[in-house]
Formats: sequence, C-alpha cells, structure tokens
Amino acid sequence: MSEPIFELKNIHYSYLGKYPALCGIDMTVKQGEKIAFIGANGSGKSTLLRILDGLIFPDSGVIKAFGKELNEDLFSLEDFSSSFRKKVGLLFQNPDVQLFCPTVKEDIVFGPLQLGVSRQEADKRLDEITTLFNINDLLNRAPHQLSIGEKRKVAIASTLVIDPDILLLDEPTAGLDPQTARQIIDIIIEANEKGKTIITATHDLHIVEEIADTVYILSRDKKIASFGASRELLADTALLQNHNLVHIHRHRHKDEIHIHPHQHLEHHL
Repeated sequence: MSEPIFELKNIHYSYLGKYPALCGIDMTVKQGEKIAFIGANGSGKSTLLRILDGLIFPDSGVIKAFGKELNEDLFSLEDFSSSFRKKVGLLFQNPDVQLFCPTVKEDIVFGPLQLGVSRQEADKRLDEITTLFNINDLLNRAPHQLSIGEKRKVAIASTLVIDPDILLLDEPTAGLDPQTARQIIDIIIEANEKGKTIITATHDLHIVEEIADTVYILSRDKKIASFGASRELLADTALLQNHNLVHIHRHRHKDEIHIHPHQHLEHHL
C-alpha cells in the first residue's frame, strides 16, 4: 500500500460560493487502503466523496488523482475521463440520483456499456452481479417501483458491475435489512482483500471497524477534527460525543432518570 491514489492539499469548497462545505482538507489515500469518513450531518462527507470522484472541483487547494491535478479541463479529455471512470466508482447516498433508466436491467448495464465494455461482457457481468445480490426478479421493474432497500441494492450493483479499482461509498448500508447489510459489508471486505481501495462515508459506527483501518472525523466547521486507526478513534467516547457521533439514551432506573451516551459498537450484523 505505497502508491498514492489521491492527494488533497488545503481543499476548500462552498456551495453557491457562500455555504462552506469543506474548509482546509489535507489527505493522502494510498492504493489498497480502507478509509471511513464519519461526522455529523452537514460535516462535508458526501461533498468530499464527490470531489474525489471528480464530480465537483475545489474552490481552492489542489486535488491530485493518479499523479494528475483534477480539474474540468482534464476531464474534458476523453482518454482521461474514460480511464478515471473505469477506475473510480461512486455509490451515491440517495439511490434515486443513481437510478435513471426505465428498468433495473438497463441501469446496471448502463455503466459498463458507456465505458466501452462489449454487450456480451456486460450481460455476463449483469448475470453475475444480480445473482450475487439475488435481484434477478427485479430486472424488468422500473426503479420507482422498488423499495428503498431494493433501490440501494440495485445502486450498489450498478457501481460494482463496473469493477472499479476504487470504491467511494456514501452510506452503503442505510435503509438495508440486517441480512443485506451484512452481505454488503462482506462484499466490501472481499473487494479490499482483492486489492481494491475502499473509501466509505457512514453514520453507522458499528460497521466502521470492519470496513476501515483508518478513520477521518469531520467536524461541524467542515475540517478534519481527528484521524487515525479506527479502533483507537472508536474507543474515544468523548471525541465521538463531541462530534455528535454517539446516541444519547434516556432511561429510568428505579425512581431516577439517567441520560448517557451509547455507541452501539458491540452490535454485530
């Protein structure tokens, strides 16, 4: 894990030029790493994934991918854009953003076909991924006819079917039943074991230690508040509570009401 894939230096980004989303992000991602971004709503996790995916570009600072500075001019070059999209796959937090074709089947094969994969190979990948996710019965249905859990499974399938080297995952287990969430986690772990780089944004703290070796905590002021080994950061209850990452439980014991933070880190899918 020595080759740098992404290098971010003092990244700033704001929406409409007046709503800060990222304020001074420095980060290096190396090949084969498992990384998680955690933080309260609005801390910039999804924005950071979009910058890594080249969907938006920083107002200031520099982001490099594969040794080249990412900008709109670079993505206007067909060779680079195609190569980048083959290497980097993004799962959006909202599957409705990702699913836009008339049927599930068309959504899943859309990416490979756009990236120059033959129809025969795309159909082969379709068969493999739909069998893996057990969604063969959904293929002829329209995305709007699916439940939120079914939509997320299809969105994940449409990302994995491209077979990217780097997976950017925005809340991959949100809205999933425990069995499906367990399946997704196992797929993420297996992909990393095969050499893929995994970068996940999640609120789900009890999956973080499995899917990430390194954790970045994003603060309310859109900065990296802390980063380090996942086990160490997840054990720091005060740090997590300070960044709104633990649940506050209220319960009655005899005649007294107690309020205390709880992390749910002992839960297993």
